[in-house]
Amino acid sequence: MICKKASMKKRKVFDPTKMRMEGTEAEPYLRQVSAKSNKKAPPPPLTKKLNWRKQHEDFINTIRAAKVYSQHIAAGGNPADLPPPPPADTSDYHQCPHCGRKFSQGAAERHIPKCKNIKSNKR
Repeated sequence: MICKKASMKKRKVFDPTKMRMEGTEAEPYLRQVSAKSNKKAPPPPLTKKLNWRKQHEDFINTIRAAKVYSQHIAAGGNPADLPPPPPADTSDYHQCPHCGRKFSQGAAERHIPKCKNIKSNKR
């Protein structure tokens, strides 16, 4: 019976800020501070699914290729004897319509308006 009552009762949330500020000069500002701290920030909008596993695999493969290259050079080998490094995945890049270069989403948003006004890179 006691356990049932205790489990149904809602516990008061302890506010350390309120206890710390009690009896100080900052007490009149307590409501402003606690009101800000109780608000939860909305989660950031998910615009695109992150492909972290693919990026991680590409990174590991690049590191392995660089290690083979370093070992080959240290042994006195010619860099031209090695196969080319694995290509980087740029499928999520956006191509500039003015100069043809590829950029990530944020960089493309900054670059394209500037590139539109540059006359030296027109095709």
